[in-house]
Amino acid sequence: MFLYLFWLVPATIFLFFFMNDRRRLINAYLFSISFGLFLLISALLLVVRTELWFNQKVAIIIFSVLAILVLLSIIFSTVFLLFNGRQMISFEGKRLANLLSLLYGIFIIGTLALHFLPYFPGKDLLIYPTDFALFYSTFLYLSYVLYGTFCNYLPVRKEPDVIIILGSGLIGNKVPPLLAQRLTKAKTIYEQFEGRSKLIVSGGQGADELTSEAEAMAKYLMEQGVPQEDILIENRSRTTFENLTFSKAILEDLGLGKSVLVVTNSFHALRAGVFMRRLKIPGRSVGSKTAFYYLPSAWIRETVGLVSLYWKWHAAFLAFLFLPWFFSQIMSIVNYFFIY
Repeated sequence: MFLYLFWLVPATIFLFFFMNDRRRLINAYLFSISFGLFLLISALLLVVRTELWFNQKVAIIIFSVLAILVLLSIIFSTVFLLFNGRQMISFEGKRLANLLSLLYGIFIIGTLALHFLPYFPGKDLLIYPTDFALFYSTFLYLSYVLYGTFCNYLPVRKEPDVIIILGSGLIGNKVPPLLAQRLTKAKTIYEQFEGRSKLIVSGGQGADELTSEAEAMAKYLMEQGVPQEDILIENRSRTTFENLTFSKAILEDLGLGKSVLVVTNSFHALRAGVFMRRLKIPGRSVGSKTAFYYLPSAWIRETVGLVSLYWKWHAAFLAFLFLPWFFSQIMSIVNYFFIY
């Protein structure tokens, strides 16, 4: 039981920050660390107690099974990323955003393959940063996925006075399935509180779009039975940050926004919440369902976006970890050539 203290410390810190403001990004890291430690300690105690209850041979079998499961999960995840990359290309086209899961799978294979190369000067200088890059990026990715999914499953209990629906691309002047899922989610919550909330549809007009996203969204909602007087239009924004910035201006003009709910897709809700906190918009974000095949690349893209928001913190952390080691490796290479 003493081992669980190592899990309870980050879990308690997580609960403190989460209760204060669930939109803090540090919550994602604390949640992932707490969850990982809980699984690790539980697995360790399972092996130890198996040895006490039965014998050492059974404990070794349990340990071996757990180790094999971990190895299989890595293999399965890599194969899945490669398969998903091909699926994304087939369904969505050959754009960089659709290649992310495929590239990540290739990166995992390449990183593991480096360990089987014959030794050469500077091999450690190549392997260790690559291993750490894989570990660090995977930790960030899983942290955002786990915490974003956790938050998204929390029910909306507090009635919002405004629901902001973030736009995404149109097909001409038509609402595509991805955006329709956001609108359907928003309408469901609007009806949950008996239509007392105002709806802000937010999105400008892209170069290949025949109308603004906001106008297409408003039309879609009205066709679904939402009264026109309950819909407010924000049609200037081109990014998520602009969505919320311009929508906040509408809230302030109308004296609304005591409790705001931002609706987007599941993979995008975490970043939307971070922007809400930056703009001091009270409330939370929630995501609609998204086609499963679309999620791996979408979450990788969101990981890049979230890291870019706090890139200075990440750069400082990595520099603190790596600069001493990097200079020591350079000196080892220099000494190698002088000696041999």
